[in-house]
Amino acid sequence: MKHITINRAEQADVDAIMQLMQEAVDTVKVSDWFLPDNRQYIEEHISDRGFTLKALSSNNEILGFFIVDLPGESKHNLGYDLNYDDHKIHKVAHMDYAVVTSKARGLGLQRRFFKEAEKQLEDTIYEYFLGTVHPDNIYSRTNFVKAGYREARQMSKYGGMQRIIMEKEK
Repeated sequence: MKHITINRAEQADVDAIMQLMQEAVDTVKVSDWFLPDNRQYIEEHISDRGFTLKALSSNNEILGFFIVDLPGESKHNLGYDLNYDDHKIHKVAHMDYAVVTSKARGLGLQRRFFKEAEKQLEDTIYEYFLGTVHPDNIYSRTNFVKAGYREARQMSKYGGMQRIIMEKEK
C-alpha cells in the first residue's frame, strides 16, 4: 500500500465501486452510519451530476471512492437546511460519499479525497462544501474536522436518521 494515487473514476469502475459499497454495508460498525445508494446514482455521479474519485493501489486495485454531488436547486441540497439564500444554494457542492476498503482504512484516504475534491473544485463556482456524518461516527467526523470542516447543524435526515451537517467555505 506504499503508492496510492487518486484519479477520477470512469463508467468502467462502477462494478468495483458497487462492490466497495457493499463491503461498507457489510462491515460498517453501526448500520445507521452508512446508507448505500444504487447503481444509477453511482453512474450519474461519474460525470453528470458531479464526479467520483477513486484511490488506486500500485497494482490498480480500487481501494476507495469519493462522490462529489453538485445538487443545484435540488430539494436535497444541504444548503437549504442551513438557510442558504438562492445565491449560495447554486454554489454548494456535497462531499457525499467516502468509502474505503477495510484493508486500506487508517491510511488517511478520506482526507486525501477531501483535498483532491476541493482542488478539482478550485476554479469553479462552488464555494460551499457540505457533507453529513452520523454524530457517533467519530472516524468520519474527525476526518471532516481535520479537513477544515465545522459542525454547522445536527438534525434528522434520510428518513429520520440523525446527522451532523459539516460545512466548509472555500
